[in-house]
Amino acid sequence: MSLTEVAGSLVEGLHAQLPTEGFRLDGFEVHLGALVDLEPEALRAMLSALIPGVEVKVTVIDALYRCKDCGAEYPGDEHPCPVCGSPNAEVVHGAELQIVRAWGAKV
Repeated sequence: MSLTEVAGSLVEGLHAQLPTEGFRLDGFEVHLGALVDLEPEALRAMLSALIPGVEVKVTVIDALYRCKDCGAEYPGDEHPCPVCGSPNAEVVHGAELQIVRAWGAKV
């Protein structure tokens, strides 16, 4: 999916959650996982272009893994597991791409 498609999908989802009348959107925040192949500033710029005049915050969420063998949690830059050496892990954080909050005012 292209950056334009991703940003468009986020904006579409945001608008679906907001009141259709009597509300002015002032800003919103996106959590972008470090494992997602998108440049944070490029995403912020594209979102700003799609909704001009609205503050856009993009917060990068560091990768965090959980070892499937011993249960240890560790940062993405320490893979494989620093406790037991297992390469079997699941992503706890770092793969998300979501709007986590929006703010505005009644008009």
